[in-house]
Amino acid sequence: MSLQVIKDLELRVKGLTDQILADKEARDVELKSVKEDFTAQLAERKTEFDEPAYSEKAVETARTKGADMYLQSVLMGKDVTAMAGYKEVAEVIEKSIVPTDLPAWLAEEFSNSVIEDLTLDLKVESLFVKINMPENRNQFSIPAIVGDVTAYLIAPGDDAIESAINSAKVTFETKRIKTLVGVTDQADQETVVMLTDIVKQRLVKSLAKASEDAIINGDITTANPNDVRKAFDGLLTLAIAAGNVVDGGGVAPTAQTIAEAREALGIHGVNVGELAIISNFMSVYKLLLLPEVITIDKYGPQATILTGEIGKIWGIPIIVSEYVGNDLDAGGAPGGNTTALLLVNTGYFGVADRGSVTVETERRAVSSTNLYVGFRDFDFKVLSTTATPVAALTNLV
Repeated sequence: MSLQVIKDLELRVKGLTDQILADKEARDVELKSVKEDFTAQLAERKTEFDEPAYSEKAVETARTKGADMYLQSVLMGKDVTAMAGYKEVAEVIEKSIVPTDLPAWLAEEFSNSVIEDLTLDLKVESLFVKINMPENRNQFSIPAIVGDVTAYLIAPGDDAIESAINSAKVTFETKRIKTLVGVTDQADQETVVMLTDIVKQRLVKSLAKASEDAIINGDITTANPNDVRKAFDGLLTLAIAAGNVVDGGGVAPTAQTIAEAREALGIHGVNVGELAIISNFMSVYKLLLLPEVITIDKYGPQATILTGEIGKIWGIPIIVSEYVGNDLDAGGAPGGNTTALLLVNTGYFGVADRGSVTVETERRAVSSTNLYVGFRDFDFKVLSTTATPVAALTNLV
């Protein structure tokens, strides 16, 4: 091989080596750039998912505005997406909560806000056991309270003695109460904003009134099929049917007559932690005059205060409800001019809800009115097959 050929080969090898090194440097630069881009994207995603774009307060404000905006859109007969301020609310909600259908989500948020307000307005119902029924069933059974399981004295190596097991059950069957608010067309959103709270309050107050009235005064023999009191037997009817009625003597309630009502409950009237007194305004101011009653201002800062509670007697909370009638006869039935108070063991009664409060809308073109309909499916029952621990102190003035 000639010297020239060898030199040519060396040049070619050197050229290939230089090219390989150059390619490697280029690839290193490219890989570094890709790595930097990937790291930046990871940091951006981490910020997006791990650190919310908006504060909790901003999100909560947007939820409230969005729920109200939905009602306002209904009152105006407009699509919610066309409402002023929708884009600002949507930006916060979509980046923070990511709903798949924002308008539908806003409708649900409004329904939830109605439920929250309703819960705060229920003074009597909130005393009792809450049972959430499956939404696809209007009947639901739970084991009844049939007495205590018995314990026996048994030697260490002997078998336990089985208590008799009662298979009794309580079956809830929901009834529907419905309320309707109609609002004529409104020209602008500013006018509608002023109506938002009014419409919500009317829905909530109407449903709360119906629920409380039925639980206190319910009577399935009520003639009017649309009267909420026909839904189920309430506390007053149950007390009368059980014979747990104490005549107050045509005077204001006294510690003595309240004690007699407590005695009517027997063993179920012993534990003050399970008891509650339900009274209307006619009697409650007279109760406050009793030396045995302690008002809430004297409870102390750590006390638990129930909705509607104004005081305690012997540790039993006194709940005020306007739905205890002042047109009762001496036995507690309608048709007189006296009132009553109820003493109830709250652990022996349950309120069953099927689903949540539902809110629907309908447009009535003939009268240019937007209808807002709220309804609730629920039932109220005694949870025991052996006792009805509610007493009525009747014939009070």
